[in-house]
Amino acid sequence: YCTQCIHRFIKNVRMWHSHLTRALPAKTRQMDRGQLLVAIVTLCLAITVDGQADWVANLQQAINEGLARGYVSNTSDIQSVKPVPIPFSCEPYSLAPAQTVNELTPADIKVVAAIGDSLTAAMGAKACTVLTNLIEYRGVSWSIGGDDDISISGTMPNIIKKYNPGVIGYAIKTGSEDSANARFDQAVSGAIATDLWENQISALLQRMQQDTSVNMQTDWKVITVFVGGNDLCAFCKDQTVYSAANYAANVKYTLDLIKANFPRTFVNLVHTIDITEVGKLRGLWCDLVHSYVCKCGTTGSEADVAMTKQAAVDYRAALEDLINSGQYEADDFTVVIQPFSVGLTPPLKPDGEPDKSYFAPDCFHLSTKGHKEMAVGLWNNMVQPVGQKAQTWIPGELLQCPSPSAPYFYTKSNSPALGADQSQGVAANTAGSSIGAVVGVGAGVVILLVSIGLIGLAVSKLKGKKEAVPMRMQNVQQSEKTRLL
Repeated sequence: YCTQCIHRFIKNVRMWHSHLTRALPAKTRQMDRGQLLVAIVTLCLAITVDGQADWVANLQQAINEGLARGYVSNTSDIQSVKPVPIPFSCEPYSLAPAQTVNELTPADIKVVAAIGDSLTAAMGAKACTVLTNLIEYRGVSWSIGGDDDISISGTMPNIIKKYNPGVIGYAIKTGSEDSANARFDQAVSGAIATDLWENQISALLQRMQQDTSVNMQTDWKVITVFVGGNDLCAFCKDQTVYSAANYAANVKYTLDLIKANFPRTFVNLVHTIDITEVGKLRGLWCDLVHSYVCKCGTTGSEADVAMTKQAAVDYRAALEDLINSGQYEADDFTVVIQPFSVGLTPPLKPDGEPDKSYFAPDCFHLSTKGHKEMAVGLWNNMVQPVGQKAQTWIPGELLQCPSPSAPYFYTKSNSPALGADQSQGVAANTAGSSIGAVVGVGAGVVILLVSIGLIGLAVSKLKGKKEAVPMRMQNVQQSEKTRLL
């Protein structure tokens, strides 16, 4: 039925438009034929996913929600798609150049880089419809975007620019990880933990070595690592492949390669999010996306959702053990867990409903508004001592400022002494929640592919990737995982 629905609509656009607009309210008649196609495709998805037969009611619900969110209107001037600035009241300062990573100040940072998945790629961040949700707006990514400056676009590199205008490596505008605009943002939408050490680190190293403005031996670098949402989304399908032990092992291989190949580096290791929290974003559009891309953590059975939530806790605990082992502490290198992501949950509006303006149209990825808050959370963690780092974000939170009296990015070595029951992060203290699950394919992918009759192929390819890649992990010898690139 779905295929016939789409093909018939494309072939007989005028007939469909005429009949359906006569049967629906006047407000709906303002839509053009292309906008109505989005609603029709959504109807087909609703019938396919839920087996619902009341197609007129479903179509009206899809249209109403689309009009409310701007998915099927001509209006793109909505707050969530505009770059969001960060108020900056800090006083930049400069000290003698850092000789060790424990003396690192914002002004010392010459290079920024990032690896991860679609949240770091900023998929859909400036999208105003599900069809533009496919675009990766890397220039506004919370951890690696560099569009404009902090007065226009709130990102961590734009904060660094206030201390060192010559910082390089940040992404600009749009594009895939292979594009020139991506620069040192080598995050790949759909990535799971294995992809970091199998592909992304080598791609990042190659780009950095080929960039004549980078001195690998003397330039101080900040690399932000954030992955795990896609692993969690597949957890209920294979609890062995996506176990906490395998997740931590893959992160370890990644960090080993970074340490071996990137001297003078401060690594932000951002805890994975609890993707079950995104299930609080409800509605036909949201439910459709959740069912396709992360059923384990959202629309699956209570048992599946519960085990996915626990897996997020276990993932964090495994990273705590890894980093607290001390194996990544050196004079010119460190890995610091930044735990602001542990307590993230969709912000609420005054009426108590989740505020979807922090999210892209697919109800999974972040809008520019969400990216700005993530940037503030990351930065504030970087200037907070280990063991005293914030465990969540607070929408509208002000930027915290380093100063000549507390000038350094905090590491385990330059932070106040930790108590016996403290560690770098907070995994044992909370189950966590999320501002948005990170998956490789959002609602834009689902609806666009359905509209051209390729949804079956897309889903099969996605499943093939997520099931085949982890199997390679079982066959790779330890010496191969840790060798120099």
